[in-house]
Amino acid sequence: MEQIFQNVIINRQEINSIEFEKESIEIPLYPGGEQTFEILITNHGSPTHIHLSVSEELKGQITFLRDNPYVLQKEYVSAVARIPQEGRMLTKGQIFITAGYGSKKKGFPVQLGKTEVKPQESRKDEPNKWEEDAEEFETSRLSVSEPVKKASRSRISGGSGFGGISTSAFRNFKGGLSTSPRKRVRKGAGEHDGFPLTLAVGGFLLLISLFFLYFMLPDSVQFNVSFTQSLLFSILFVTCTTYILLKFMDEI
Repeated sequence: MEQIFQNVIINRQEINSIEFEKESIEIPLYPGGEQTFEILITNHGSPTHIHLSVSEELKGQITFLRDNPYVLQKEYVSAVARIPQEGRMLTKGQIFITAGYGSKKKGFPVQLGKTEVKPQESRKDEPNKWEEDAEEFETSRLSVSEPVKKASRSRISGGSGFGGISTSAFRNFKGGLSTSPRKRVRKGAGEHDGFPLTLAVGGFLLLISLFFLYFMLPDSVQFNVSFTQSLLFSILFVTCTTYILLKFMDEI
């Protein structure tokens, strides 16, 4: 239901008298906005025609769907208020009511739009709040970045490139338990985590030794290898190699 912004009373005090229930009205809109509202006309006398119009400031911004209604007792007149996209933020004018076929004319003030409030005015009580928030953010950022730098420095000092990989591989080969937090968590799952790696490295070296031995022995003492044995050796070789590479990648 459309909102009633004004109640106009005619013929109550005398013939063709005009009264307004509100001294003025406000239509809150922003540029590009539109709103439909109603004006109620209450007639205390004989049926008559009235005419509605606006001042020069509001022409083109307030339009009446019926500007010359015939009023018996009560009549609702719909109107549309709009502000163009590039229009003024606030426009003040008047709506006029004419009765008695032009013998009486009276108007009431209308404020169309909203008073622009500057963002700075809403923060008068706390002018330095933005600077304090910026300082707190900078302090928290530095406190978080410092441990990260220390952790990065300690990781670099432990070795980089292939040197770091060979050191990790040597520690795993000896079967020692790593002192990193991840290894301490895994320690509860099993105390002999380095044993499978040692076994894989030993099998890998054994297969490499047998491979070179096969080609270096003289023909008189050379042993024969069947297809099944070669397939088994290949599977073992791939398994050991894959396991060792995965361990190396896990340590990087």
